[in-house]
Amino acid sequence: MFELRRVLAATDGTEHGLSAVVTGAACARRLGVPLDIVTVVETLAFPFGVESADYHDAYGEELRRKVATQAGAADASDAPVHVRSGLAAPLITDLADELELCLIVVGAHPRPAVARFLVGSTAERVMRLAHCPVLVATEARLEPFQRILTAIDLSRQSFRVLEMAAALSQSDGAELRTLYVQDRLTPTLLEAALFDERESRHHARSQFARTLAQVALPSELMVSRTIKEGHAGHEILHEAQDWDADLVVMGSHGFGFFNRLLLGSTSVYVLRHGHRATLVVPREKGD
Repeated sequence: MFELRRVLAATDGTEHGLSAVVTGAACARRLGVPLDIVTVVETLAFPFGVESADYHDAYGEELRRKVATQAGAADASDAPVHVRSGLAAPLITDLADELELCLIVVGAHPRPAVARFLVGSTAERVMRLAHCPVLVATEARLEPFQRILTAIDLSRQSFRVLEMAAALSQSDGAELRTLYVQDRLTPTLLEAALFDERESRHHARSQFARTLAQVALPSELMVSRTIKEGHAGHEILHEAQDWDADLVVMGSHGFGFFNRLLLGSTSVYVLRHGHRATLVVPREKGD
């Protein structure tokens, strides 16, 4: 089973940060692990005519007050607060590495599609850089998750995704649904394939069953499974809406640092269009 030793909630003092702190604190309590809170005083730009040191100190103090208020609202006033200065995403992920075996919780921060494509949100950048699971919270959620949709791609990473989803399902008493989306082959590819479309579906079902059988899911979990065909991101969101899932769990699909940093993926598509809590599980180091 996926091992977690603590939850790290990242906040910038805004409403989106409050979502991360409240959701992270509630998850930590249900998982029975400590909560840490991190906030970053970003130092890229300062108001014109203001000394950077003065601005940094004043803004940092204001941010500390906001974080203390958010921790109180989450009933987590005793949680350690880590204050860093610099670029938010790498500092958050570096701290998670230091603390080890963390679940990072960040708040969703909707932006226009073009802006997201060009620069990304802090949540997206954390997701791309992190070596541990990242939960993107869309609201300040105190109650347990009830329906967890887990999308897998039958790769080695699927085992980590399923284990993480099972750990949360067990702690929350949630239903767990597993989903595999098979790409539709074009007629040209079908002609070139070693098996026809019907055989392809049968092979996918067999691989799906074998993947689930290799993960030691707790016997008390309510687990269902389904296979869809089409564009992965679209089908995941469609299934989440139809089933009314309150959490989507899936893997990241980047290969190496620069691909994770620069390229889009199914997980980014779900984050940008789903408007629901999403947990992204990265590949293990070396994969």
